[in-house]
Amino acid sequence: MLSQVRGALKGVVAWIVIILLVAAFALWQVPQASQLFSSAAVSVGGESFSQRTVSQEFDQTFQRAARESGGDFTREAAVASGMPGQVVDRLITQSALDQYAQKMNLALPREAIRDFLQNNENFQNPATGQFDPTTLESILLNNGLTVTQFEDIMRDDLRRAQLVEALVSETAAPGTFMEAMILRETERRRIAYITVTDNMAGDAVEPTPEDLKTYYDENAPLFTAPEYRTFDLLVLRSEDFREGLEAPEEEMRRLYEAGKDRRYSTPETRTVYQITYETEAEAAAAIADLEQGKPFENLAEARGLSLAAVTFADATQSQIVDPAVGSAAFAEDVGEGDVVGPVRSLFGWTVAQVAGVTPGEERSFEDVRAELEASFLDNDVRRRMQDAIDEIEEVRDTGAELAEAAETAGFKIETFGPIDRLSFAPGGAIIDKVPGEAIAEAFQLDEGEQSEAMRLASDDGYFFVSLREITPPALKPYEYVETEVKNRWRADERRARIEKTVAAIREAVTAGESLEDVAGKYDRAPIELVIDRRFTNETIDRNFNETIFFANLNDLVSSTVGNNGAQVVAEVREIGYGRSAISPVEEARLAELVGMQLDQELVSAFVDGIRDDYGVKINQSQIDALFNDGF
Repeated sequence: MLSQVRGALKGVVAWIVIILLVAAFALWQVPQASQLFSSAAVSVGGESFSQRTVSQEFDQTFQRAARESGGDFTREAAVASGMPGQVVDRLITQSALDQYAQKMNLALPREAIRDFLQNNENFQNPATGQFDPTTLESILLNNGLTVTQFEDIMRDDLRRAQLVEALVSETAAPGTFMEAMILRETERRRIAYITVTDNMAGDAVEPTPEDLKTYYDENAPLFTAPEYRTFDLLVLRSEDFREGLEAPEEEMRRLYEAGKDRRYSTPETRTVYQITYETEAEAAAAIADLEQGKPFENLAEARGLSLAAVTFADATQSQIVDPAVGSAAFAEDVGEGDVVGPVRSLFGWTVAQVAGVTPGEERSFEDVRAELEASFLDNDVRRRMQDAIDEIEEVRDTGAELAEAAETAGFKIETFGPIDRLSFAPGGAIIDKVPGEAIAEAFQLDEGEQSEAMRLASDDGYFFVSLREITPPALKPYEYVETEVKNRWRADERRARIEKTVAAIREAVTAGESLEDVAGKYDRAPIELVIDRRFTNETIDRNFNETIFFANLNDLVSSTVGNNGAQVVAEVREIGYGRSAISPVEEARLAELVGMQLDQELVSAFVDGIRDDYGVKINQSQIDALFNDGF
């Protein structure tokens, strides 16, 4: 928050500082100090975070994202998008920076926060240019924060910013750096090229039996079968454990009661107009105007605000920042259109008017029975699966093979193989019934070894592998691969003829002939183009483009093109720069952006170093448990 420390928000590097206060809440949520009543889910140096802390942090982040999406963002979607990992990463970075700040004895007085509020244009009334508490209350409401929480967040945020302030210049990239970069980006090259194909490279030669046999012997790795493995496989999927399950009524109702307030009830919301005055007299005058029929919008306009700026739409009582105002606006005897106040509030005297009321809703047990039953059965399925895994492990601990252990637990293994790492059988057939992760595990074992219970990549079960046999790589009989040998011999012969032709073209041009004259001998004419670093076509791909721009003026470069051994030969005929294509304004803006990028890389390296210094430990099983269990 460098610009905030300096008292302005313009020209701020977005990834370091807070352009809007809302961004600060999104990036710098502060965990509560409640890590001592359970084993740590995350540890950073001397600070630990419990499962509860991680869960609270996730809930805050998810709720904010859900509000921003208009309510369409679900918890399941948040987990699938990687939000838990982002939350953990944020906690780690904040903790490491906070500990380092404490080590450096960095402190931020309360006056700094006050000055920030007074000078930040995001909290000022556009008409008066002065701090407006209504704007602050609106931001706190939208982010579900109390004034105390806000103060803590800002203090920690500003203190962290002090750490990186010295690293960030917020200046444009150096001129010499930008000059080299711009010249590179605007470089153009005029080239001429020809494509050398099979019909330009002389007559093909037919191989003799001796040629093929020699080729086979000299290229044995090309005709060697891969390693194959044969193994027993037991796959346990969730669906295998669902049959016969029923959800007891009593348990369903217990789950319903446990989750009713959090999952199945929607609290009453109200849309409230709200303005805070410095004196009670001003607030009383405003109420008198409202009672005489003056629209609330007029009160807002008198203070230089729009009606939208003083409106808290569809807020719950707990979302009203000031508890006194919330209690007054949500009183049972206050209905739509009623005026409330003056209320002695945190920032003065508040006048409010209820513009709309949306009653709370509670989904009944019958409404959510199907959802409860599915969730309950999922838990029971997991328990059944774990019991089966435990039973299999217990039997194997006695020395039994996987097949015997599986049969004891009521399951049957399948035997697969020989099969290679890519799921192919010796004849080339694809074995598609085996999960890829099971094949990978089979190739990690020695003969006679068994795996532990391994989670499926689809996350819907586990598998066990017991390796029966390893078939080492072996040279395939010549008769079996004779056709492949012929095809490969001919491809190599064709490639050699084309390479010889390319070498002849290079030699002739080096000797002083023009590319046009040389190409004419093959009834070809060079194609001439002006290209930049992003140019590609059916002949010049990205890699060959890089080769061209790496070459010197008048150099000849070549590359393979297509799948038939053809090659392209290109001559660099002119090198120029479109320097004038970038205006001074565009160049200055680019220099600013590059400067920001350089700053970002420096700060990222600094933060990574601090995290490494303090050491990070993540109990992934605890993190997974938070987001894999239903209730």
